[in-house]
Amino acid sequence: MDEPICHGARGGHVAAAICLAIALAGCGLGGPAHGPPATNAAAVVEMGFESFSPTDVTIRTGDTVEWRNTSLITHTVTDDPKRAIAASDAGLPPGAQPFDSGDIPAGQIYLRTFTVAGTYKYFCTRHEAEGMSGTIVVKPAS
Repeated sequence: MDEPICHGARGGHVAAAICLAIALAGCGLGGPAHGPPATNAAAVVEMGFESFSPTDVTIRTGDTVEWRNTSLITHTVTDDPKRAIAASDAGLPPGAQPFDSGDIPAGQIYLRTFTVAGTYKYFCTRHEAEGMSGTIVVKPAS
Protein backbone atom coordinates (compact mmCIF):
# COMPACT_ATOMS: atom_id res chain seq x y z
CA MET A 1 0.00 0.00 0.00
CA ASP A 2 1.34 3.45 -0.94
CA GLU A 3 2.00 5.98 1.80
CA PRO A 4 0.38 9.42 1.39
CA ILE A 5 2.80 12.17 0.32
CA CYS A 6 1.94 14.29 3.36
CA HIS A 7 0.93 12.49 6.51
CA GLY A 8 0.98 13.19 10.19
CA ALA A 9 1.27 16.60 11.83
CA ARG A 10 4.48 17.53 10.04
CA GLY A 11 3.11 16.68 6.59
CA GLY A 12 -0.10 18.59 7.35
CA HIS A 13 1.88 21.70 8.25
CA VAL A 14 3.89 21.48 5.03
CA ALA A 15 0.71 21.12 2.96
CA ALA A 16 -0.92 24.02 4.81
CA ALA A 17 2.14 26.22 4.21
CA ILE A 18 2.12 25.40 0.49
CA CYS A 19 -1.61 26.15 0.22
CA LEU A 20 -1.15 29.44 2.09
CA ALA A 21 1.72 30.48 -0.19
CA ILE A 22 -0.34 29.74 -3.29
CA ALA A 23 -3.35 31.62 -1.91
CA LEU A 24 -1.28 34.66 -0.93
CA ALA A 25 0.42 34.76 -4.33
CA GLY A 26 -2.99 35.50 -5.81
CA CYS A 27 -3.54 38.28 -3.24
CA GLY A 28 -0.85 40.64 -4.42
CA LEU A 29 2.21 39.25 -2.70
CA GLY A 30 3.60 38.36 -6.10
CA GLY A 31 3.68 40.21 -9.40
CA PRO A 32 5.75 43.02 -10.88
CA ALA A 33 5.11 45.40 -7.94
CA HIS A 34 7.35 43.17 -5.83
CA GLY A 35 10.21 42.99 -8.34
CA PRO A 36 12.71 45.62 -9.45
CA PRO A 37 11.34 48.91 -10.82
CA ALA A 38 11.08 49.42 -14.58
CA THR A 39 14.41 50.51 -16.05
CA ASN A 40 12.85 53.73 -17.36
CA ALA A 41 11.24 54.74 -14.03
CA ALA A 42 12.67 58.04 -12.78
CA ALA A 43 10.53 57.77 -9.63
CA VAL A 44 8.64 54.99 -7.85
CA VAL A 45 5.50 55.49 -5.78
CA GLU A 46 4.31 52.66 -3.52
CA MET A 47 0.58 52.19 -3.01
CA GLY A 48 -0.11 51.08 0.55
CA PHE A 49 -3.42 50.24 2.12
CA GLU A 50 -4.81 53.78 1.70
CA SER A 51 -1.74 55.87 0.86
CA PHE A 52 0.83 56.77 -1.76
CA SER A 53 4.47 56.86 -0.66
CA PRO A 54 6.07 59.22 -1.23
CA THR A 55 3.10 61.56 -1.56
CA ASP A 56 5.16 64.20 -3.40
CA VAL A 57 7.50 63.47 -6.30
CA THR A 58 9.54 65.82 -8.49
CA ILE A 59 10.68 64.75 -11.96
CA ARG A 60 11.55 66.35 -15.34
CA THR A 61 9.57 66.36 -18.58
CA GLY A 62 9.97 63.07 -20.39
CA ASP A 63 10.45 61.14 -17.14
CA THR A 64 8.31 58.15 -16.19
CA VAL A 65 6.75 57.44 -12.80
CA GLU A 66 6.01 53.89 -11.72
CA TRP A 67 3.21 53.28 -9.22
CA ARG A 68 3.53 49.90 -7.47
CA ASN A 69 0.50 48.33 -5.80
CA THR A 70 2.20 46.46 -2.97
CA SER A 71 -1.00 46.32 -0.92
CA LEU A 72 -3.56 43.52 -0.94
CA ILE A 73 -6.36 45.70 -2.39
CA THR A 74 -7.09 47.32 -5.75
CA HIS A 75 -6.12 50.96 -6.32
CA THR A 76 -6.21 53.55 -9.12
CA VAL A 77 -4.14 56.58 -10.08
CA THR A 78 -6.16 59.42 -11.62
CA ASP A 79 -5.91 63.17 -11.94
CA ASP A 80 -9.20 63.65 -13.77
CA PRO A 81 -11.02 66.53 -12.02
CA LYS A 82 -14.37 65.12 -13.21
CA ARG A 83 -13.79 61.98 -11.11
CA ALA A 84 -12.70 63.73 -7.90
CA ILE A 85 -14.94 63.99 -4.86
CA ALA A 86 -12.95 67.05 -3.73
CA ALA A 87 -11.76 69.50 -6.39
CA SER A 88 -8.50 69.99 -4.43
CA ASP A 89 -7.53 66.33 -4.96
CA ALA A 90 -7.13 66.68 -8.75
CA GLY A 91 -5.15 69.15 -10.78
CA LEU A 92 -3.45 69.49 -14.13
CA PRO A 93 -1.07 72.02 -15.63
CA PRO A 94 -2.32 73.94 -18.69
CA GLY A 95 -2.10 71.82 -21.83
CA ALA A 96 -2.02 68.47 -20.02
CA GLN A 97 -4.69 65.83 -20.58
CA PRO A 98 -6.21 64.03 -17.57
CA PHE A 99 -5.16 60.43 -16.99
CA ASP A 100 -6.73 57.47 -15.24
CA SER A 101 -4.96 54.16 -14.70
CA GLY A 102 -8.13 52.15 -14.28
CA ASP A 103 -8.00 49.43 -11.64
CA ILE A 104 -4.52 48.36 -10.59
CA PRO A 105 -4.87 44.95 -8.91
CA ALA A 106 -2.69 43.92 -6.00
CA GLY A 107 0.86 43.17 -7.13
CA GLN A 108 0.60 45.15 -10.37
CA ILE A 109 2.14 48.42 -11.59
CA TYR A 110 1.16 51.49 -13.58
CA LEU A 111 3.64 53.55 -15.60
CA ARG A 112 3.07 57.09 -16.88
CA THR A 113 5.45 59.35 -18.79
CA PHE A 114 4.95 63.08 -18.22
CA THR A 115 5.50 65.37 -21.20
CA VAL A 116 3.98 68.64 -19.93
CA ALA A 117 5.72 70.59 -17.16
CA GLY A 118 3.67 71.66 -14.14
CA THR A 119 1.94 70.24 -11.07
CA TYR A 120 -0.30 67.18 -11.21
CA LYS A 121 -2.51 66.37 -8.24
CA TYR A 122 -3.80 62.80 -8.34
CA PHE A 123 -5.80 60.40 -6.19
CA CYS A 124 -7.12 56.85 -5.90
CA THR A 125 -10.78 56.77 -6.96
CA ARG A 126 -11.45 53.95 -4.48
CA HIS A 127 -9.80 55.63 -1.47
CA GLU A 128 -9.95 59.38 -2.10
CA ALA A 129 -12.30 59.85 0.86
CA GLU A 130 -9.61 58.26 3.08
CA GLY A 131 -7.05 60.82 1.87
CA MET A 132 -5.23 58.70 -0.71
CA SER A 133 -3.76 61.45 -2.90
CA GLY A 134 -0.41 62.69 -4.12
CA THR A 135 1.39 65.28 -6.20
CA ILE A 136 3.80 65.05 -9.12
CA VAL A 137 5.81 68.18 -9.95
CA VAL A 138 7.22 68.05 -13.46
CA LYS A 139 10.04 70.50 -14.14
CA PRO A 140 11.23 71.37 -17.65
CA ALA A 141 13.98 69.09 -18.95
CA SER A 142 17.42 70.61 -18.45
